[in-house]
Amino acid sequence: MSAIKSLPRLRDGALNLADWLVEAQPADAGALAVFAGTVRNEHLGNAVSGMTYHAHRGLAEARLREIEAAAEARFKVHVLVAHAVGVLAIGEVSVIVVIRGGHRAEAFEACRWTIDTIKQAVPIWKEEHYVDGAVRFLEGVPIKPVESL
Repeated sequence: MSAIKSLPRLRDGALNLADWLVEAQPADAGALAVFAGTVRNEHLGNAVSGMTYHAHRGLAEARLREIEAAAEARFKVHVLVAHAVGVLAIGEVSVIVVIRGGHRAEAFEACRWTIDTIKQAVPIWKEEHYVDGAVRFLEGVPIKPVESL
């Protein structure tokens, strides 16, 4: 197992994309697809000043690893994911998906499936902080089993 595979997937504070790209490209991988979600300054017309991510830590960590394994089996690619918890500022990275695959088609497909599955299967909640001082949790979705997605 690579060194990065042993690191926690749920991380306190903003993520650094470079940390997740340090692994050498496997010899069988001709494609690298990366998704990094960042905190934006607006949501539904409201000016956002930052975000706090909350998680059921044990279950979220297990689900992130389960999603990695499922994507690897399903798409025959190498997968790394990470998600931030805690307070993040505008522009900081909250979620990362790194896919290394044989060709671009499966790398792109695996990347989309992985981020969509994270959104539907991992118990992480967003609390938005607005410029006017208001704070609210965003409406979530019921958590689904990974194997159903």
